[in-house]
Amino acid sequence: MSCKEISLYIHIPFCVSKCDYCDFFSVPTGCKKSAVQDEYINALCNEIKFRFSNYQQSKIKTVYIGGGTPSLLNENQIKTISDVIKQTGLTQDYEFTFEVNPDDVTEQLLLALDSCGINRISCGIQSFDDDVLKKVKRRADSETILKALELLKSKWNKRLSVDLICGLPDETQKSMMKGLELLVQKKIEHISFYSLCVEEETPLGKSITLGDTPYDYDFCDELWIKGRDYLISNGYEQYEVSNFCLPQNECLHNMTYWTHKDYIGCGSGGTGTIYTVKGEGNRYTNDKNIAEYIDFWTKNNLENTQKVTNIPQSVEKIIQKTSKFEYFMMALRTKRGVSPAEYQEIFGEPISSVIQKKLESTCKKSDSGNYYLEKDRLLFLNTFLEELLDLPD
Repeated sequence: MSCKEISLYIHIPFCVSKCDYCDFFSVPTGCKKSAVQDEYINALCNEIKFRFSNYQQSKIKTVYIGGGTPSLLNENQIKTISDVIKQTGLTQDYEFTFEVNPDDVTEQLLLALDSCGINRISCGIQSFDDDVLKKVKRRADSETILKALELLKSKWNKRLSVDLICGLPDETQKSMMKGLELLVQKKIEHISFYSLCVEEETPLGKSITLGDTPYDYDFCDELWIKGRDYLISNGYEQYEVSNFCLPQNECLHNMTYWTHKDYIGCGSGGTGTIYTVKGEGNRYTNDKNIAEYIDFWTKNNLENTQKVTNIPQSVEKIIQKTSKFEYFMMALRTKRGVSPAEYQEIFGEPISSVIQKKLESTCKKSDSGNYYLEKDRLLFLNTFLEELLDLPD
């Protein structure tokens, strides 16, 4: 039997403090020391073993440890998690990403990550402007960020990605471009350059809605386009709407999501999606009650998997119509685009003639026969997806 490759996402739902724009599930701890309980790590490892017990013929192609703030983990905790992953089985060409906060970056941490087989770091910078960082309650200031980057470039000889958020309050064109110029100068091989998404339930979202924080959405859009064009003009490929890389430095883990592949999610609040036949599948999200998560996965492990019948999770049944829309939604975010051959393999039927015509009239066709949106048409992706949704499938 051939070995199936699968991806693993691990959620570490702890932060020292929560940024005002963040709507990811995380719990503020108030301090770095012992921020993550060993009990959580033990429960997490039990879940990883259980989830993969159903995939005996699988090996892990990509791992992404995100959060929250994974860099709050101590060295023993990182090793414990990585040991379980190695025992589960990694492909020879695996990608193993670990998220870090700039003010957690030390030479000791980098050595620990390297020794555990982690080969890609994602560093959340967001901005180089102190006023902006302070405004949204980021932990690290610009000096700390610059020191972290110097350490990463001098002591980390594996892959590196950084995150920037365009359009944070008080960001100016000058400050944003200065940050991008610095990253280009340092030849950072992967840059996730996001446009701020204002979530209503976050402190920042509420402040903008109430008018306490002035915000110009059009300026944010203009700023992002200028940044995008700068990165492209300096040799970065926009291989996904918000992701840019130097050649051969795409994030393989994110490509799992964008190409409709299976992935397992572990940790409180973690999400996984497993497809079955003709594009249908199940998507589960683990309970966000950390105490209940720890209690359940402490009591349940591989020795008594037959008794596991009440996992604390919600499950969404993905019907084929939903799955088809998700395929177009994710594929069209990428430069790779929609593959007619891949679509038929997933759904057991060709793309409908009506949708095919729409793709041909709006998208560009690559040499491989895929349909993709050029960079300026990507700006109208949501409108195009709404039009596709109204067409018969």
